Amino acid sequence: MGFLRFKTTGYNWVQTYPAGGEWRLLFGRSKEGALISEQRLVSQEWLTTIVPKLVNAQRLYESDCALLLSRPGESLQSLFFRGDSYQWFDWEQGRTVSEGPWAGLGNWGSALPAGWRSQIDALFPAPDAADGARQTYFFKGGRVLTLNWSTGVVREALITEGPDASGSAGWAQLPEEFRQNLDHVAAYKAAADGTRQSLLVKGTQGVLLNWKTGVLASGALDRLGIPGLVALPERFRTPYRPVTGRWTGAVGNQRIELRVDLEGERALGIVSGDLFTGDTWTDSFRTSGALIVTPSVNSFTLIQSGLSWANNSPLTELFLTLPRTAVTSPEGSNASLILAPPGAGQQLNLGCYYAGPTLRSVELETDALEGTQVFQQYDTSRGAFVPPGYRNRVLTLASAFAEAGVELKNAGRANVVADTSGADLRWSEAELHAAMEANFSLHRDTEQWKIWNFVATYSSLHDSVAGLMFDQTGRQRQGVVIFHNALRDYNCLGTAMELFTYVHEVGHVFNMLHSWEKNLAKPPSPLGPNNGFGDISWMNYPALYANGNRAGGQHYWQDFPYCFSDDELRHLRHGYYRHIVPGGDNALTNAALDLSATAQAFTLPSAGEDPGLALSLGGKRAFGYGEPVMAELRLTRTGVTGDVAVAASIGPKGERTTIVITDPYGRTRAFRPITRACTGHGDTERTVTLTETSPAVYETAYLGYGSEGLYFAEPGTYQVTAVHTGLDGARTVSPTRTLRIRTPLDRADQEVGELLTGDDQGTLLAFLGSDAPPPHHRQRRTPRDQRTPQRPPTRRLRPPRPRRECRTPLPDHRRRPTSDPPTRHHHIRHPTHRSHQHLPHRPEHRPRQPHPECSPAPPRDRPRQSRRPRTRRRGP
Repeated sequence: MGFLRFKTTGYNWVQTYPAGGEWRLLFGRSKEGALISEQRLVSQEWLTTIVPKLVNAQRLYESDCALLLSRPGESLQSLFFRGDSYQWFDWEQGRTVSEGPWAGLGNWGSALPAGWRSQIDALFPAPDAADGARQTYFFKGGRVLTLNWSTGVVREALITEGPDASGSAGWAQLPEEFRQNLDHVAAYKAAADGTRQSLLVKGTQGVLLNWKTGVLASGALDRLGIPGLVALPERFRTPYRPVTGRWTGAVGNQRIELRVDLEGERALGIVSGDLFTGDTWTDSFRTSGALIVTPSVNSFTLIQSGLSWANNSPLTELFLTLPRTAVTSPEGSNASLILAPPGAGQQLNLGCYYAGPTLRSVELETDALEGTQVFQQYDTSRGAFVPPGYRNRVLTLASAFAEAGVELKNAGRANVVADTSGADLRWSEAELHAAMEANFSLHRDTEQWKIWNFVATYSSLHDSVAGLMFDQTGRQRQGVVIFHNALRDYNCLGTAMELFTYVHEVGHVFNMLHSWEKNLAKPPSPLGPNNGFGDISWMNYPALYANGNRAGGQHYWQDFPYCFSDDELRHLRHGYYRHIVPGGDNALTNAALDLSATAQAFTLPSAGEDPGLALSLGGKRAFGYGEPVMAELRLTRTGVTGDVAVAASIGPKGERTTIVITDPYGRTRAFRPITRACTGHGDTERTVTLTETSPAVYETAYLGYGSEGLYFAEPGTYQVTAVHTGLDGARTVSPTRTLRIRTPLDRADQEVGELLTGDDQGTLLAFLGSDAPPPHHRQRRTPRDQRTPQRPPTRRLRPPRPRRECRTPLPDHRRRPTSDPPTRHHHIRHPTHRSHQHLPHRPEHRPRQPHPECSPAPPRDRPRQSRRPRTRRRGP
């Protein structure tokens, strides 16, 4: 990413050009220039003709921004920025004063905060400090920062609060569209009383602003009442078509989908692409360092060495030429892409045409049960908490992803599905999968940019489960389910939590992990602040949020700007094809702990961090070939810190415990259950307190089969270790337990074992049975515009292909039983989910505080028969 963001205005930079007492502006468009006064066009020539001494300022022609530095008594000087470097030029002497990385300017490299070191919108000279030190205004998004070149940051505020603490009241009157993402800021002549005035530019529009009294004029540049702007040549006033977006091309049977991420909101400065032979994916690449971008009047030239490939292609050199055409010009210009090896060798040459402004395009089909409602939109200005400096807007599921560069295309109006779930209205995982096969008209058992969204009543896992992304063996990550009745019961309909539920679960469909889990991926992704718990992202949990003294759901909603983190944007926009496409790599593909991540995950707490807990794995140590592998987890109070509050669910289906298995060949991977809850945390998480009389909590887990298939497929010795993250964030690591899978005694013994080691058998054991309908109930739907609502089948005799689930929680934790109509959803669920192997003891329910964006509704009279035993607590 460059220091200044690229813009689509018809000129690269603009700055005042002092000429005695007359106000003038100089516009730079590559080697061309246009000089205007208030009343007329002074000159339209090559820049070196307008200012002959610019012949030595070659960097000026490719600059993204110009910053005037002149002070009274000094010669005319400016900073020109290109990419991550600057050139300090003296106009009158016609020489370069200095040049180098922008971080070498004054104290910029050390004083600018992390969020102000790239993609700056505009720079503008500020008055010198009292001691004579230079100062500069930085504009980015909806904020402005004042930097003293000697002492550091003076002030950071909303644009509407003005660059200075006083004398800036007029900025509060800016039109809504000028309160963020400005393209250019230039000085206008001072008012009669000496008040500063400025010209703000965004696209083809402008605002003349008196810093004290407000807006003088707004509208198109040639409608601001300044004759000189009217006389500005049309090509300077006409913006370029954006180059950011999808480009596609083909040569022979080889096809490419190219993504360019240069301009626009939160541009990352990355180019990536997917290669196909026919319709079969063959490889993906992306740029891994700073792009060399050379703009001209007619094109961008992008160069990078060292491309990263999914399959280690030797073509590591990228040469890309993108056409820059005015929005008034006819479309049709193609990009030219060359992928080449270092030095000599065969290269790939492709022509690409512009396919659209988004970086991904996905079809979303939505079905809903009778009596439920599909989420429509949320107005962020209506929330109880609004982040400071936040740009309020009306968000839908589609617009939330559009801001991330992903187009969610509606595949048709929601289809209404009859509810046959019975009196308890609950849906099991098996029924959800069957419902998807019966109702998802776009479903194919292949990788494709298509998602199913199902709105149902309740989850069989718990009343407070609000949504779930579920996967099963075969092609995973193809849908989500939202539990409307759960959202209704907790008064979350119409709140930010309803929007969060939809976006969070669709994020899982794109193979995004929770904010604190990213280091478990392979290759691992860097964690955000406070090991990921400080991320203000759709993929964090509001109640788990912890960033310095900001912690919990209320602070999360006060800080959350309704967006993904930068690392999540990189994955969404530029992740390798199979890592993100629905039906591609398995959910949380390669999320097994690699060696470096394992070492970090298993670091024992230091003496000063003793959480007062001990974790152990119990159960059998030896199993016959094909025998289900079970383990009992026990979390015990040691007494070191007295009574300890812990999560009620400690099994691997929750989010707090990770079980790592090393096979006989030394390969280590994390156990990933077929279904796994997005369990809530903080005040919304169900907890128990371990005391001297009740010192332990237990949970039994089936480890033989998960979302990655069989974990104990071969005879031999396995090492199993569990890591539990407590409510305070401290980790407790179990002693490693050795399990042995015995070699079959004879052929008959082997054949019996093999009967228990298939996908269907593993799924049955993981689900503890099946509610799937028989095969003849599974029907391929007619095309969406021809079909009629279909009732899901009533019972299933064989299991669905196993899928993994991620769910998001709601505040209360009243568990409901389940009688399940076969319908498929992806859903979010609450933190209280427990393993199917729990013992029947039902601990006393402890009421929970509602989510800050939801208020609990009074409980409804509903059947409460339980189909699942509960976690037991008992002594050691």
